[in-house]
Amino acid sequence: MHPHQRAGARRGLVALTGIALLGGTLTAVPAAFAAPVDPSQLPPQEPGVTLRTYQLGSGIAQLCTLRDGQTPNVDKLVPTIDLTSDEDFGAADNFVSHALANLTVPTSGDYTFRLTSDDGSRLTIGGELVVDNDGLHGEEAVEGTVTLEAGVHELEAEMFEAGNGQRLLLEWRAPGATSFSVVPSSALSTEAGVVRVTAPGFKYCETGRDTAGDGLRLDAVNPGYDLVDLRPEGFEPMVSAMTFLGDDLVVVTSGAVSPAGPPQNPTPGEVFLLEGVTEADGPEDVTVTKIATDLLNPMGVDVVDGTLWVSERDGLTELTPDADGDGMLENRRHADWPYGGNFHEFAFGLLHDEENFYVSLSVAIDNGGATTNPQPAAGRGTTYAVDRETGEISAVAGGLRTPNGMGWGPDDELFVMDNQGAWLPASKMVQVEQDRFFNHYTNPAGAFEAQPVTPPVLWLPQNEIANSPSNPVLLEEGTFADQMLFGDVTYGGLQRAYLDEVEGQKQGVAFRHTAGLEAGVNRTLVGPDGSLYVGGIGEAGNWSESGKLRYGLQKLVPNGESVFDMTSVEITEAGFDVTYTEPLSDETVAGIAGAYELQQWRYVPTQQYGGPKVDEESLLVTGATVSEDRRTVSLTVDGREPGHVVHLRSPRSFTSADGEELWSTEAWYTANVVPGYVAPPDLGWYEAEEAVLRGGAVVDSEHNGYSGTGFAGGFWNVGASVTFTATVDEAGVQPVHLRYANGPNPAPGTKEVSVLVNGTEVDPWALPSTGPWNRWAFATRDLDLREGENTITIRYDADDDGNVNLDLLSVGEQDVCAPVAEDGWKGLFDGTLASFSEWNMAGPGSFGRQADCSIRGSGGLGLLWHPEQQENYALHLDWKLTKDDNGGVFVGFPDPGTDPWVAVNRGYEIQIDATDADDRTTGAIYTFQGADLAKVAESLNPVGQWNSYEIQVSGDTIRVYLNDVLVNDFTSTDPARDIERGFLGVQNHGAGEFVYYRDIRVKQLEETGPTAPAAPAGVTATGADSALRVSWDAVEGATGYTATASPGGRTCTTTDATTCRIGKLSAGTPYTVTVVAHGPGGSSTASAPSASVTPSAVPGTPGVTSLAVSAETRCSAGGKAVLVVRARNKEAVPADVLITTSLGEVKVTALAPGATHTARFTGRTAELAAGEATVAGYTVRDGAGARTVYRAAHPGSPC
Repeated sequence: MHPHQRAGARRGLVALTGIALLGGTLTAVPAAFAAPVDPSQLPPQEPGVTLRTYQLGSGIAQLCTLRDGQTPNVDKLVPTIDLTSDEDFGAADNFVSHALANLTVPTSGDYTFRLTSDDGSRLTIGGELVVDNDGLHGEEAVEGTVTLEAGVHELEAEMFEAGNGQRLLLEWRAPGATSFSVVPSSALSTEAGVVRVTAPGFKYCETGRDTAGDGLRLDAVNPGYDLVDLRPEGFEPMVSAMTFLGDDLVVVTSGAVSPAGPPQNPTPGEVFLLEGVTEADGPEDVTVTKIATDLLNPMGVDVVDGTLWVSERDGLTELTPDADGDGMLENRRHADWPYGGNFHEFAFGLLHDEENFYVSLSVAIDNGGATTNPQPAAGRGTTYAVDRETGEISAVAGGLRTPNGMGWGPDDELFVMDNQGAWLPASKMVQVEQDRFFNHYTNPAGAFEAQPVTPPVLWLPQNEIANSPSNPVLLEEGTFADQMLFGDVTYGGLQRAYLDEVEGQKQGVAFRHTAGLEAGVNRTLVGPDGSLYVGGIGEAGNWSESGKLRYGLQKLVPNGESVFDMTSVEITEAGFDVTYTEPLSDETVAGIAGAYELQQWRYVPTQQYGGPKVDEESLLVTGATVSEDRRTVSLTVDGREPGHVVHLRSPRSFTSADGEELWSTEAWYTANVVPGYVAPPDLGWYEAEEAVLRGGAVVDSEHNGYSGTGFAGGFWNVGASVTFTATVDEAGVQPVHLRYANGPNPAPGTKEVSVLVNGTEVDPWALPSTGPWNRWAFATRDLDLREGENTITIRYDADDDGNVNLDLLSVGEQDVCAPVAEDGWKGLFDGTLASFSEWNMAGPGSFGRQADCSIRGSGGLGLLWHPEQQENYALHLDWKLTKDDNGGVFVGFPDPGTDPWVAVNRGYEIQIDATDADDRTTGAIYTFQGADLAKVAESLNPVGQWNSYEIQVSGDTIRVYLNDVLVNDFTSTDPARDIERGFLGVQNHGAGEFVYYRDIRVKQLEETGPTAPAAPAGVTATGADSALRVSWDAVEGATGYTATASPGGRTCTTTDATTCRIGKLSAGTPYTVTVVAHGPGGSSTASAPSASVTPSAVPGTPGVTSLAVSAETRCSAGGKAVLVVRARNKEAVPADVLITTSLGEVKVTALAPGATHTARFTGRTAELAAGEATVAGYTVRDGAGARTVYRAAHPGSPC
């Protein structure tokens, strides 16, 4: 499939009340607005706009609601909303941008705003819609006029980009002005001095089926707890540590933290003693006393024999009795550790055993998140033991980045939560043991970087289950005894971890647990009363839970209420055992085989901030059995691999025997070990993008033809290096092959790079020119290697040439794929890199050869095409989807050069897409002719498995065989598409969409004409329910049949059957039917028309579309009004439904009979007046349309 092109692009339906088209722009009727915000309530401001851009995994056709809790890919300050280039937005295609600012209006009056965008956009002021310019379109402007009072108003401009250029421009015409001008920076401001946290990877819109706890974050307190506030009026702690001193709660506050460096007159870290918390029913029962001050950003506290200890940025401090009568404990330094003065250098903890305290230090980072190079102090990113008697420190383990919190496990193991950043593609929980290394590299090198990397106990996929996780705590009692809970500053709430021991290794699964708290959670503590105490924190910018306070203190008191939830997920040799807190209902058990969706992926850490999911694919559940007590489901799952994360979801409705819906439907299992898995042999093949890249080396995929998922670029930076770890069976001299590209920049010719083997430098490697950057070659040399593991480093030193790209290193053979010849066929891509190098890339994106000898597209929209023209041929290839992505095979186009649209506009695409319109799904000639859906359903292997196409192109005919079944027989009638002779290619559709292809081969079709089959005889038809049932006699040698009703030309097709049904006919109209028998090579013979038959109507009320509608209001966890509207189709045919409310509208196409659609609209504020939603239903019966409008009243906001 291909997206729209700009030429001729038109807007879709504009559904705005009071909008008129004036001179090429759209103008809205003025609306009155609420009073401006109180400027005294605003934090310090600076001129400009906060721009946040979110990279989507696939294209959208209108603005969407992003899933809560996602960190943007770009967060930056821009002077105005006047954005055009990729650099302006920080992205090229398939993204959403939000421009946020406070608008200062100098005088009251009517202001007209003009919002220009490509593609759709929307402007709100004070939470009210001003301009709606949504939809797929080129650069278009829409105007809206509003009455504003003088003062400050919140402003947000949303915009999305599908492809082919982007634009966002906000102009205004103030009272008295005669023309539009860009809203100036002087009228726009945003919070100053904020932390701008970003994360790579794709972000996601909410889908129609996503609800809180089922595809989205939880939005309420777990029913198993009662929430109690503990902050007396005026007490606003930014909590950085907590412990109990007897029954009194000790709360430590962080003090001022600034990414710009130490602020002047900073607020110190302080310690407070809170009495009465264990018995408190509210803040009025709590007494707060400050007991210590003048601490440097303390992040840990512990109590030993009644004495308090705190971990400051630079050392461990004992709080001793007040000696000067000021009522404050004294600060006595017990131990110092490395500290370089960077804003990100914290000391997280604090734990102790009989001999030591334990603390984990974060590394220094730059503004924006990159690890500072070099570090201002060596030895950071390390867990230290501190001798309780002497204060001597000793390193335990290293390779940490932001280890925000430590906790003891069920067997007294030490666990640390580390936050996403460089070398951490996602946040994670690690188990600390002596001499372990957790993969974060620094300069100077850490003490443990020579150790093998220890994988995490838990990967915590970013924005899905975590964002900035904090300390883990052990539950010792209750349903989840021996499991751990951990909070999150940005994602919010508490999550739960079940730890599984597999073949001697700890690994586990993460679940959502509770939300509904007043702030993002920085510290969690189990109190002596069994309650959970949570301390909140947040910083300006987006290092805080959205819409919540930047401070907080509450407790969650277990109330004994049973909650239907997953207790555990355990990996087995066959799949997974999922255990629940309550027995499953009869309805859930009856549908258990189809109740689960599983995906898996892995991560590849690099020195870039964060990282994407790699090799993401769906897993097939092939069996499910329920235990006798109905509490455990044993799943059989194909395709699991070690070193992957498995996401499990059982979408609602999924109920207990008592009818309770599952509290949270998702789990994230870290499968470092898969029981019974037999690893393939080491082939001596090592991808550069999975090696250790340092010193400016980066993973890239800009140039086509690489192996794997990309290559190592960045070798224009002196110091860039790639370190491969290669394993050999015997010591001695081995042939080592380096695949590389050496293009013309900065100058053509042979270039040298340095080589180190096991840390020892050997002669440099001379790499001859390969011509263009997308041409790859092997260079081979002998290296003396030791038995077992070896490190081979390629580095750009100061006296080298550098400026090359590195793809892979192999030991022994150059290639791991060997061609397999098939009689009569000519291989165009046989799995080898040599055959792959013959193909050309047109357009954006690229393809890479995979370890299984297939190729996979990335980015796009582009075309990988073969330079050999074909005529009267059969094309055979295998293809695989790993999720609901989009790809295709193009045939019959002229030489495209570098323009993929030549194939789109002058050839034909045979579509690959699991779900889309009939003429745009698998087997279709894209937008020209859909495949036989019944045949596709019978022959198609599911997502995750390989399928084959044989595409026969002869003259103006294309026949598509899916897994040897003819699913489409198409004749071209478009003179612009002369397919008799042309090229062929495969498509990479866009960012985040991955389709695999293999064994691409062609052969010539026989020139002799086929023998046509005989005409079908015995054609009869019977009519009922606006349809005809057609039958006929079988014809020897026929490869399929097509029955056509006249008038109208509606058809049905079969392969072997001699009966089929033609639907969607007009009741009361007489029809005749002709049956065509198809033969080999496109031959066919038609029958004589049948006798005339008149079908009857589908039962239903004439002229009426019957729907059941309802509306209700709720209050979100963030205190915003939520309007929920439901519409159920009571008809026997599909219905189109349009739901319109004061908060927006939703259109549902082809709502199935009996199905219910639930639309959820979230307001900008807590305010929502009582009103009504309108629901329009439209159906077609007997060829006539019926439209009925319903109204559903709803109360005002309960917030």
